[in-house]
Amino acid sequence: MFNGQTYGGGGIFGQFSTVAADNDWADYLFVHEFGHHFAGLADEYYTSPVEYAAATARIEPWEPNVTALLDPHHVKWQHLVSPVTPLPTPWPKDEFQKYELGIQARRAQLRKDRRPESEMTALFREEAAGEAKIFAGTSSTTVGAFEGANYEATGYYRPQLQCKMFDRSSPFCAVCREAIEAIIDLY
Repeated sequence: MFNGQTYGGGGIFGQFSTVAADNDWADYLFVHEFGHHFAGLADEYYTSPVEYAAATARIEPWEPNVTALLDPHHVKWQHLVSPVTPLPTPWPKDEFQKYELGIQARRAQLRKDRRPESEMTALFREEAAGEAKIFAGTSSTTVGAFEGANYEATGYYRPQLQCKMFDRSSPFCAVCREAIEAIIDLY
């Protein structure tokens, strides 16, 4: 944990994880970043700005919780997918993306204007409430292949609609929990 109020952190598998200690989201950030460090989990979000260039080719990621879905009949977490679940798995992606575009624009403006971190916290709380409305009526326990992951809107898929690696309001999905358990078992 480092002294800082600005939302953020990072995690490198097997190396370290960091988090701003004085941020209202430090508890969430610590667990999310520890997921990268401890279990090699990928980020499942794709609407937030990142410092990485988009992939030029679709290769299967090594992380256990994202896929390029190169073979929908043999997805990494196939043993958790119901035979009746379509791959890719439908979700209210268009509505989510439209909503998130507005949130991310406001987030960028808050940073540009050097607004207090409390305003970012308020925006994130508003974002969570908006996402809850969008996802209402959609199963949060279905395991499938939800397009939008690994920092990209298309071409990469996550196992469940929501997960701690996707948003700030959810526990780890079933695939991430298995990956964490595998590392614990390894040690």
